[in-house]
Amino acid sequence: MTKTMLHKNFTAVFVLMVTACAPVMQRTPPDKTIQFLLVNDVYIGEPMENGRGGIARLKTLNQQLSEKAPVRMMLAGDFLFPSLMSKLYKGAQMVEYFNSAGLDYATYGNHEFDDSRLTLVNRVAESRFKWTSANCMSADGTPIPGVSQWDTLTISGVKVGVFGITLLQAYPRWIKCGNPDSAARATVPKLRAAGAEIVVGLTHVTRAEDSTFLANEPGIDFILGGHEHAPQVVTIGNRFVVKADRNAQSAQLVTLEKRGSEWTRTHRLIPIDASIPAEPQAAALVVRWQDSLRTRFGPIEVIATSNVPLDVSNIPVRSRETKFGNFVADAIRAGTGSDVVGTIGGAMRYDDEIPAGEITNRQIESIFLFPDETRIATFTLSGSRLREILEHGISRGGGAWGGYLHLSGVAFEWDSTRAAGTRIADELKRMNGTVIRPTDTITFSINAYTACDSGDGYSIPESAAACTRRESGPRAAQLVIDYMKAQKKIVLPPLGRVRRIR
Repeated sequence: MTKTMLHKNFTAVFVLMVTACAPVMQRTPPDKTIQFLLVNDVYIGEPMENGRGGIARLKTLNQQLSEKAPVRMMLAGDFLFPSLMSKLYKGAQMVEYFNSAGLDYATYGNHEFDDSRLTLVNRVAESRFKWTSANCMSADGTPIPGVSQWDTLTISGVKVGVFGITLLQAYPRWIKCGNPDSAARATVPKLRAAGAEIVVGLTHVTRAEDSTFLANEPGIDFILGGHEHAPQVVTIGNRFVVKADRNAQSAQLVTLEKRGSEWTRTHRLIPIDASIPAEPQAAALVVRWQDSLRTRFGPIEVIATSNVPLDVSNIPVRSRETKFGNFVADAIRAGTGSDVVGTIGGAMRYDDEIPAGEITNRQIESIFLFPDETRIATFTLSGSRLREILEHGISRGGGAWGGYLHLSGVAFEWDSTRAAGTRIADELKRMNGTVIRPTDTITFSINAYTACDSGDGYSIPESAAACTRRESGPRAAQLVIDYMKAQKKIVLPPLGRVRRIR
């Protein structure tokens, strides 16, 4: 080895030793850390059939996070309704669940208005958490008692402003919701004037509307949202919108860290599954409510069997023909004797798969949750009017929405590239292949919500007489149960009634 080589080797070893001994550069610990735990669209307290979710696990997660840094649990609307249990208890069980879980704030979802004003007032009064809504009030312009337009709270010496926003829909006359964007733009300056260093939007609107809020109002630091039932993230610069899975199958955790005068914001989706143990008191509470449901509702009865899962997930039943949607329409047609049946996807609220095997009455009752949508109206109309109604069912061009119609007794092809109202590409045909002429008289059955309340934008004046008898109309759930009992072994009908050609 030469002298030069020896010098080079010594230098290399020395550099390695110095590097190994040098302290590792670490990020400065934050001066303050604040956490927000978001759930949205939670209708049940127990885990879902896929094993995910559960209020007792959510409570454990909240406790675990609070050991690391202050955490505030937020609920972005839709929890009082709809559910099978809320048919009987009008959301009282959900308030008790979230009281136990340690919820801090909630805003209205569109389904918080499904019952009466008195019901909502009572549920708010029973809440140990706070409610906020900047754009929805009583019809006379006053807030629902106990609900603030906005609020501030201090966490680790930091003042945080929170406001709630709910999407516009055709709501009962006792509630009035103003323009969401206008309400957000009017509220943020008030929170800043009140000294809020951080401003949080708690919203139940569409992803597109949340994106608009964030883009139009730079004073919003981030938005905790709901309504879509699936995880969502929208980012604009260093600000964002986050949403979680329905029924607390996951939660979004937003972490704020302050170093000096600078804040950093991060978010991550946390699955809520069997890896998180159930908190015992919350678990016992869920069992108590389930026992009460069994007492009130009666025993669970096996009504049929199925060799395949029954898919009642939201996106399929709201956007396209499905085998189970066809089955439901066939059941209604068998029970009413109608020529043609249409049943909207939004009437089926299970949002999950029913596993293959034994099917129970409780599972079917859990699909049809709204009073209006569990009744069927039957009346006559012309073939031309039937075509107009079917055109409305495909007016979103395949986009998911509650008004998508599942059909029995009729078939057609449609073209999504055509203008709405002209998408049916051929003649309407009966199941035996004969043409339904414009002048034919058709006995038609459809959900009372669409027939009598113009739900999802349907206009069906032919149903007026039937709507005077809506409370005596058959329930969709019972018609499906009767049909399954008659079949004993469920055979799902094939697809092909509503065939999209482009």
